[in-house]
Amino acid sequence: MERITLDETGTSGDKQGQKTTRFQSTIQFPYADLESGIDLVRVIHEKCGGVSCSPDQLAAAMGQTPTSGNFRLKLSTARIFGLAATSTGRIEITDLGFEIVDPSREKAARARAFLEVELFRRVYEDFEQKQLPPRPAAFELMLERFGVSKKQKSNARRALDRSATQAGFYQHGMDRLVMPNISTRNVPTDRMPSAQRSEQIIETVAHSGGGDGGNSGMHPFIRGLLGALPEPETLWTIEGRAKWLQAAANIFDLMYKGDGQISVTVTNSAHPEQEPQSGSD
Repeated sequence: MERITLDETGTSGDKQGQKTTRFQSTIQFPYADLESGIDLVRVIHEKCGGVSCSPDQLAAAMGQTPTSGNFRLKLSTARIFGLAATSTGRIEITDLGFEIVDPSREKAARARAFLEVELFRRVYEDFEQKQLPPRPAAFELMLERFGVSKKQKSNARRALDRSATQAGFYQHGMDRLVMPNISTRNVPTDRMPSAQRSEQIIETVAHSGGGDGGNSGMHPFIRGLLGALPEPETLWTIEGRAKWLQAAANIFDLMYKGDGQISVTVTNSAHPEQEPQSGSD
């Protein structure tokens, strides 16, 4: 009978014929926090001109080597938070990454980046409007149930807590995850950038309680999506409608599992005589 022992990394030593065994987590999470991923994106944005770059170029801009553990950790973290991607051997900033380095959109982008992480999103959804388990033992046991290995549960807890703080989810205390209050009411829907997924949706915290038409059982993203609709019988440009539909598609990406991507396009076939007369808007 083979004897399997674990070392500090969660793998058994291959000593005296012992079998090497790896205990891996079955759910995705970063080993560093959100700020670490943002740091890498800022370097691409500020030192590489915001364009895609090779690992060698990015590592040099960061004062590191592409094979160093710190560089690989930051790159992995940025990718897990949805801030950077690798394509044909080059590293590029995603739409969300560009938003997070834009001061006018950073707060909403941080909240979205936090929910991009599978583990963090699962915890948020399961404990929405509920207290989190006590730290550290009960909290880490909860993480284990979600698929985090025993050897990494402490790292996962620290990464989650730091990232939640940086994304604004602990603004009311660390005993619960609360969506940050982010309002974009002063920004017309048809003027929002097409890359935006749902800054307007995340403002639901401020407007989802009481008097919500009986929608309190809905997911907050859906409540916010419906709340962003203009009043009936008012002018709503075709571009504004398309951006609302694209925001809905992006929200569904956050809420549901599945492959593929939905893209909304606009075909404006209005004739001059169909355009609203002056004073109608």
